[in-house]
Amino acid sequence: MTASLTTPAGLAATALTALLVCAAPAVLPPTASASTPPSTAPVSSTAPVSSTGVPFAGAVPDQSTAESGNPFVDGWYADPDVAIYGGRYWVFPTTSARYAEQTHLDAFSSTDLVRWTKHPNVLTTADVPWAEFAVWAPAPIERDGKYFLYFAANDIQDDSEVGGIGVAVADRPEGPYRDAIGEPLVAAFHNGAQPIDQDVFIDDDGQAYMYYGGWGHANVVKLNRDMTSLGTFADGSTFKEITPSGYVEGAQMFKRGGRYYLMWSEGGWTGPDYSVSYAIADSPTGPFAKLDKVLAQDPAVARGSGHNSVLNIPGTDTWYVVYHRRPLSETDGNHRQLAYDRMHFNADGTIRRIAMKVRDDFADGNALGWKTRGGTWSATGGRYRAGSSPGGKALLDTNFADFTQDTDVTITSGGGDAGIAFRVTGATEGADAYRGYYAGISAAGRVVLGRADGTWTPLGSAAVPVVLGKAHRLRVTAAGASIRVYVDDLATPRISVTDATHRSGANGVRVFNAGATFDNVAVDHLTTGLALGRPATGTPSCSPSEGPEKAVNGSVGGGNADKFCSSVTGARLQVDLGAVRTVGRFEVDHAQAGGEQAAYNTRAFRISVSDDGVRWTPVVDVVDNTAATTVHPVTGVSGRHVRLDVAVPTQTAEQAARVYELRAYG
Repeated sequence: MTASLTTPAGLAATALTALLVCAAPAVLPPTASASTPPSTAPVSSTAPVSSTGVPFAGAVPDQSTAESGNPFVDGWYADPDVAIYGGRYWVFPTTSARYAEQTHLDAFSSTDLVRWTKHPNVLTTADVPWAEFAVWAPAPIERDGKYFLYFAANDIQDDSEVGGIGVAVADRPEGPYRDAIGEPLVAAFHNGAQPIDQDVFIDDDGQAYMYYGGWGHANVVKLNRDMTSLGTFADGSTFKEITPSGYVEGAQMFKRGGRYYLMWSEGGWTGPDYSVSYAIADSPTGPFAKLDKVLAQDPAVARGSGHNSVLNIPGTDTWYVVYHRRPLSETDGNHRQLAYDRMHFNADGTIRRIAMKVRDDFADGNALGWKTRGGTWSATGGRYRAGSSPGGKALLDTNFADFTQDTDVTITSGGGDAGIAFRVTGATEGADAYRGYYAGISAAGRVVLGRADGTWTPLGSAAVPVVLGKAHRLRVTAAGASIRVYVDDLATPRISVTDATHRSGANGVRVFNAGATFDNVAVDHLTTGLALGRPATGTPSCSPSEGPEKAVNGSVGGGNADKFCSSVTGARLQVDLGAVRTVGRFEVDHAQAGGEQAAYNTRAFRISVSDDGVRWTPVVDVVDNTAATTVHPVTGVSGRHVRLDVAVPTQTAEQAARVYELRAYG
């Protein structure tokens, strides 16, 4: 459940809650149409004010995600709800355990969303005479100097059982909270809604509402000023059904730009279809028509992403979604963890689909989410530190196939190397005791890439400047069989190979006979290229099997027949992106990337863009290339058509131009 309070400026400093559930499908559905178009009214931003209405004295985080890593607290928890009290951010979750063990609630607080303090047992069943077990989805909110905590208990299955939604009160955010009325506030089913998963919201006019409901039905009720009794609507009713399409549980309300956003969870709480959808209305009572599913599982990151709350940083239009999810390697339904990610809005007020990002800068002083296999590891001083060992590994619980991983690597001692392990499966303790790949740097001035499967197979190496005690940015990009390794210069790969042995697995870090520190770990899905599979034309090809379509098929592993080849002077490749697209980077795979000799790499070429295919603007000029793969970051570039013109096709007198792949990324 959740509780939220809109600040006087109209920015919701929300305290939303949580629900007992799980993940969502990997592919999100297309956005549905709304019954009422979203508002385009600007969202105001004034001096920060906390949920208690007093000036906010805490940090104002502006992060892309939990930069110090998800989960952000230790332990099995679910259904998080948030509040801002004074200068601290508070999270109140469900204890994720068997129903009989769910007899207490913990809370966590932070001044910066990075370092968290645990407050155990803020509410227990000993302080609620009618509650026995299944204490779920706490919803915190403050009013008139009192701190209220709404909760569900006993998981009642019909009106003959004792239980439902209760309310507790305390004098401090950390409690202890005591039962406020001696009985449930909502003790029965109304409109088919099981009395669980409550969210409390106070509107700009001071009227408080509670949104709740399980079993596929959602209700809204008014709360009186005392926050412990129910009011009535103008028609004399107390319980108003607002169930949107797809609703299962976990109602969440917040306000932005004068509009009311209802979020909820769909699917089964232990299954991969658990997810979060939303609607927007002009009234706190709806009607609420589903707009889109905005948070779902990512098979590379986590499952069971749901039962969310929303956090708005006071005085800003910065928003985060706080939710629970299940690690990929966990099969116990109750093994859920707390996470948060950035939530963005489109210009029309709709919510963009939320990406679960993988980051860790270790500023929180822990390595939650990492599992080690050999070696000695510690997270101190804002870095992940590894002592020298013959192959110690630390791995995230991920399963990426095509990705980019960036990591700062500092060699601190020893003559060996340290770096990135990726596509790892079956890891145990031992130098090569895993299946996967590893790219590392050494103080001797080398970067190496190899494949492990109980033994070590070198795949490539190159000389690079490496300074002992200095951080070097190491990047690995893997796309199908193509693997590229970058050191400091992120535009030109030091190693580029083709190897299809291992196709997906965990990401992490590794040392081999060297001590090292690691920092600023980031793993991202490799963006699908804008040119991939698009219509391509060009000058006459060397043979019918080497046409321009081969340069946009996403593969370089097919040998000589997997490229565009043209012997015409001034060879040209042109791709239609289908619409005017913004481009931030071009990449070109030349002859050596496809297994041919380096002498056939394109020496000089130009890339241009056009909106209409007639008027062209040059954006990349290369005059002396020798590399197998070239990467070309650009800014302010857009167009529907991309053209690559070859000026000098090879390093020799050979006149056949070879382009194995032309990629464009937004």
